Amino acid sequence: MLLLSIPSIQTYLGKKVTTKLNDDFKTNINIGKVGLQFNGDVELKEILIRDYKKDTLISVLELNTSILNFRNIINSKLAFGDIDLEGLLFNLKTYKGETDTNLDIFVAKFDEDNPSDKESEFLLSSSDVTINGGTFRLIDQNKESPKILEFTNIYTNTTNLLINGSDVSTRINTLAFLDSRGLEVKNLISNFTYTPSNILLENLSIKTLNSSLKGEIKFLYKREELQDFTNKVTVDATFTESDIALNELNIFYNEFGINQRAKLSAKLDGTLNDLQVTNLNLFTSSRSEIYGDINFKNLFNVEEDNFYMRGDFHKLSSNYRDLKALLPNVLGESIPSSFDKLGNFNVVGQTEITTSTITASLAIDTQLGFIDANLDMQKINDIDNASYNGNVVFKEFNIGKFINDETLGETSLNLDVNGSGFTKENVDTHLKGDIFSITYNNYTYQNIQVSGNLMNKIFNGKLISNDNNLKLEFNGLANFSEDINTFDFVANVEYANLNALNFIKNNDISIFKGTVEMKMEGVTIDNAIGSIQFNKTYYKNENDEYFFNDFAITSTFDGKKRHVTVNSPDIIEGELSGEFLFRDIGLLFENALGSIYTNYKPHKVKLNQYIDFNFKIYNKIVEVFVPELSLGTNTYIRGRVESDEKEFKLTFKSPGIKLFDYFANNIELQLDNKNPLYNAYIEIDSVNTKYYNVSKFSLINKTLKDTLFVRTEFQGGNKNKDVYNLNFYHTINKENKSVIGFKESDVTFKGNTWTINEKRDFLNKIEFDNDLINFNIDQIVMNHKNEEIKLSGIIKDSTYKNINLNFKNVGLAKITPEIEGLELKGNVNGKLDILQQQGSYLPNSTITIDNFVVNDLALGSFNAKIVGNDNLTDFNVDIKIKDDISQSFAAYGDIHLEGEASTIDVGLKFNYFSLEILNPFLVDILEDIRGDVSGIARVTGNLNKPDINGDLKLNNSGFEIPYLNVDYIFDENSTVSLTNQSFIFNTLKLTDTKFDTKGILNGSISHTNFSKWKLDLDVETSNLVVLDTDGVIDDEEDEVLYYGTAFIGGSATIKGPADELVISVIAETNPGTTFVIPLSDMESFGDNSFIHFLTPEEKAAKLKGENVVVKEVKGLELDFDLDVTQDAEIEIVIDKDSGSTIRGKGEGGLLIEINTNGKFRMFGDFVVFQGIYNFKYGGIVEKKFIVEEGSLGWDGAPYDARIDIKAIYKTQANPSPLLDNPINRSIPVYVETTLTGQLEKPDIDFSFTFPNLSSTVKSEIQYRLNSKEDRDNQALYLLATGSFSNRLNDVNFTGTLTERLNGIINGMFTNDNKVNIGLNYEAGENTPEYQTDNRLGVTLQTNISERVIINGKVGVPVGGVSESVVAGDVQIDFLLNEEGTLTAKVFNRENSIRNFGEEIGYTQGVGIAYSVDFDTFKELINKIFKGNVETIEKPKEEKETNKNEDLLPSHIGFKEKKAKQ
Repeated sequence: MLLLSIPSIQTYLGKKVTTKLNDDFKTNINIGKVGLQFNGDVELKEILIRDYKKDTLISVLELNTSILNFRNIINSKLAFGDIDLEGLLFNLKTYKGETDTNLDIFVAKFDEDNPSDKESEFLLSSSDVTINGGTFRLIDQNKESPKILEFTNIYTNTTNLLINGSDVSTRINTLAFLDSRGLEVKNLISNFTYTPSNILLENLSIKTLNSSLKGEIKFLYKREELQDFTNKVTVDATFTESDIALNELNIFYNEFGINQRAKLSAKLDGTLNDLQVTNLNLFTSSRSEIYGDINFKNLFNVEEDNFYMRGDFHKLSSNYRDLKALLPNVLGESIPSSFDKLGNFNVVGQTEITTSTITASLAIDTQLGFIDANLDMQKINDIDNASYNGNVVFKEFNIGKFINDETLGETSLNLDVNGSGFTKENVDTHLKGDIFSITYNNYTYQNIQVSGNLMNKIFNGKLISNDNNLKLEFNGLANFSEDINTFDFVANVEYANLNALNFIKNNDISIFKGTVEMKMEGVTIDNAIGSIQFNKTYYKNENDEYFFNDFAITSTFDGKKRHVTVNSPDIIEGELSGEFLFRDIGLLFENALGSIYTNYKPHKVKLNQYIDFNFKIYNKIVEVFVPELSLGTNTYIRGRVESDEKEFKLTFKSPGIKLFDYFANNIELQLDNKNPLYNAYIEIDSVNTKYYNVSKFSLINKTLKDTLFVRTEFQGGNKNKDVYNLNFYHTINKENKSVIGFKESDVTFKGNTWTINEKRDFLNKIEFDNDLINFNIDQIVMNHKNEEIKLSGIIKDSTYKNINLNFKNVGLAKITPEIEGLELKGNVNGKLDILQQQGSYLPNSTITIDNFVVNDLALGSFNAKIVGNDNLTDFNVDIKIKDDISQSFAAYGDIHLEGEASTIDVGLKFNYFSLEILNPFLVDILEDIRGDVSGIARVTGNLNKPDINGDLKLNNSGFEIPYLNVDYIFDENSTVSLTNQSFIFNTLKLTDTKFDTKGILNGSISHTNFSKWKLDLDVETSNLVVLDTDGVIDDEEDEVLYYGTAFIGGSATIKGPADELVISVIAETNPGTTFVIPLSDMESFGDNSFIHFLTPEEKAAKLKGENVVVKEVKGLELDFDLDVTQDAEIEIVIDKDSGSTIRGKGEGGLLIEINTNGKFRMFGDFVVFQGIYNFKYGGIVEKKFIVEEGSLGWDGAPYDARIDIKAIYKTQANPSPLLDNPINRSIPVYVETTLTGQLEKPDIDFSFTFPNLSSTVKSEIQYRLNSKEDRDNQALYLLATGSFSNRLNDVNFTGTLTERLNGIINGMFTNDNKVNIGLNYEAGENTPEYQTDNRLGVTLQTNISERVIINGKVGVPVGGVSESVVAGDVQIDFLLNEEGTLTAKVFNRENSIRNFGEEIGYTQGVGIAYSVDFDTFKELINKIFKGNVETIEKPKEEKETNKNEDLLPSHIGFKEKKAKQ
């Protein structure tokens, strides 16, 4: 053992061993030095293993290990302990022309070169192997680039290394290296196995500088396939929990974008150039997600254009930019740039992609909409010209954003496509299919069929639209692509709503129908030749319907001369002819008008142009395109214009023009800039506007040198009393600005003649630029006798104005417009300067108005002086109003202007200043505002919203509320406090002037700079009158809704803006309260609750199916919440003509809502404790029913109140007409009536009570009164006559019309109360029981004395067989008592019953009667039907009514039974 420790001996033994290996296996293994230790450790240095080409296969600078069994080394079984290697170099090389690597050959030597026939028994094992500073190279000299891999700086530690012949296995605990291409592997952990047929990396974990990867990899191959690793070696790998920096993958596949990351899990199978990725779950740093299966081909193939990818995507979520950033070369070049507009999208489906083609069957959900595409695309490497074929389905896809066309919007379609191009400039495709919806010009079209070719600015095919607003069939060609555009199509428009389609927006209704045929060609409109023909055209707008049989526009050339002819007998007829360009037409006219000025600078136009024009315009076409404009018949325009501006003629005549609410009649305009007398002449008979009316207008002008002189005369005003005689001129100065100046002119306004430029100087002019932005007013002076108004100033756009207005002895009434309810008088002197600078107005004025009068209220003299400092930031204000005795108002102080920081400090002094001046400003709210105010206040703070503080005292002050007819006064020296922008009322005592009732007022009235007034007032009272109206109004056509006198105790509030005040009262009624509701059977056709005229906005909304909330008219609102006590009386006037009323007292709670716009609503219940139903009719009948019990209830409309009242009328009457056995005396009769249902037309039910009759008689009477009809008839008869009727059911109701006529005629013959003579006509009857003839008679009524009355009638039958018979009745009444109710009668009457064939018989008799005195019973019937006995000049038609209603007064009726449906 001692010898083995000698180095030379150790080296010798090492060489001995290697020599034996080399001899046995024909290898080339060399060891430079061998060191052996007594413990078995071995140190080998300078190890070199050469391959069969004698090149280095493996070399190691130093190897340290321990030999576990020396005997096994002799037997090629190298069992080592730990192995440490320094400076390992491993060259795995395939030589030129070879297929096996040098390692394959080296390992094979242990099998093939073994001298024995036994299987190789070479075995190398180690429990732990550490390599430091190693290098690994994979070289294939058969490749264009021989060096495939080179790993340097290898550090690894493995355990359980076993090399058994050609098989290698180990546990790699750590492995780090640097790839020559730049990849740095920080750590690799795996169970590694190598055999001649596979390489396994199990439980693999790799960490690089920026990535981590977990999974396992298997390389399966045959030994000879390793030379074609990318195409022959099969990869079987699974990756989980992997986070990869794609920059590092560019080492192997240089197609990924910069700074991209991906988290993935997947299963890989196949070769590297035919790799199948399944169960791919990939998340990129750009938020793209991919779920699916992908097959890649030729990823590592160096040949160009052979990339292939097939994807079956369960979900691909990304966007154009993310995909382009992920694979900029592969996808960035193959996806169209327009896909960027899709935004984020989700894709499901299959696709195949090569460098030049895409085959896709995809469902794509994008931010623009949904796409379902089945397409084959070619030439995607030139994507903007790529071709495609297949089917495309869009669902709510915004195609306008996709192709960058703002006029288009969302679409849903199903189209077969075959063509190329994705932009409107290069598209060339055949389309066929259905467009379910497409939005164009903000309208969504539906149900469109298309079939044709669409290419760059060309459509040739057929389009059918079945949209609700467009029924169209288009067939033909529209070609914009060539040098000469061509149109050859026929469009049959069955229906087109141009307003709904948003082609015409100035008309709510715009319907077009017709056939359009166009055959035209040309490059531009200036050289277009052809025609456009409209046939059987129909158009409808909100004004009318229009039918145009033919409308043709033709364009032809005769040499250079062009003819444009418009021919339609319904629209316009005429021609443009000449040499001209359409774009220059407007400029030619502008140059022609401007040429009358020497300084005018004409627009540049093509030379030698001229136009002759002559058109007759029909109003129909004007109404179609400009509905607001209407022209009279025979309107025409003709003339000539040239590029030589001096040749211009134009004549326009029209009998009438209407534009909006403006009317002009008989207009004639003539322009001729070569006419020696005038250049323009205008004459208009009248002009009507809602602001001012003008008549007899004439204007003539003439250009002299560079100035246009104008003379115009016209009258104006409502009655044409204003007269204008104006002489002015217009020129263009050297600065190319317009100048309008006035020569001596006069204006008569409100009967006063004012002269302009009375001195005939060169001032009185206005200078302005062509944009009408900057103006310079140079002393325009108007004089009337000794009165003068002078105006001057400068206006520069909207930021600067300096206007100076001076008055000298000017009557205020002469210059102020007429304002209803406001009349101003006085003598004005002074100046008014208004300066606007950077948005702030800076006044500087001194105005004096002597004898200042407002609505006949003399205020004295008004003096105002406002002076500013040099830099126009501070102004001193001094305003006074004074009369001959005292100064009633003064304002003094300073105003500082500094933008938003402007301030004011002005004192106000009132000295018995009259409050009557407020009346014009509070019309329809308050009246008779009176009294005066004294006190001091101060206005301070920010000028935009200053604070006003002070105290004012009211003297002799009061006001009237017209709607309530109450007048109140305040106590003397009542104080009102001013705080900030509010008037504060603290315990002001309020007294009404009629009943001297009182209340206390508290609260405030606030404002915003004396506008937007708002009230918040409270009134407390124990007894105050709040209503005092009598129901009498001036306009007989109007009817009051309520009236009466109301005294209340409680509280009231007045709140809200001044134009929407709400007065709310919570109180109880006090003694003296009477509230009357008159019922009306008349309705006005102007009742705005039934008729509402739509505004243009409401009409437009209605056509669109939208609802518009109509804002209620503002006004005064009154809400009364009353606790009605028995002190108050409520009266319902049922018939105001007759005086029938229901009046009673009781208790209840009522909420009453009233406003000044006609609103009157009531809510609540009123229980009647006592009352009277005063039944009146015709001025004769008056019966008072005593109300026993009842109630009234309101739920809104006062007339729709619920009534439930029971009343009783007590009288005496003989019931004999109701009995089979008459009696000879009158008995007590109680007529009970019940009113139920709706107040305006209640259900009335009568019943009778006979308190003193026996049960037998009472039963008989009740039998006769069993039906409601009998009870109603007997009750009305009893009320009218005082007795019962036995023949009421037999009354000839058909004769009531003749009786009504008799009453009218009799009234004509009545001369006094002594003698009445009348004509009488009786209609005959023909019934099964009896017949009577029609009869014409004369009646006589006379009083011989106050106690003797004679009534007589003589008649002759007419229309029958006995017209010669004279018949008559005579009755003499003797009044036996003073009242005349007890009478003795002597009569001779014609018999009412006559058998057939018998002559007329008579009956005589004498009797005594007690009755109510009527002249005749017929007169009573007439009164029942007519309601009065006055003579009527024109009888009104009467509708037939049922018998019951004919007997009733006009205010009582029975509800009709509803007909069965």
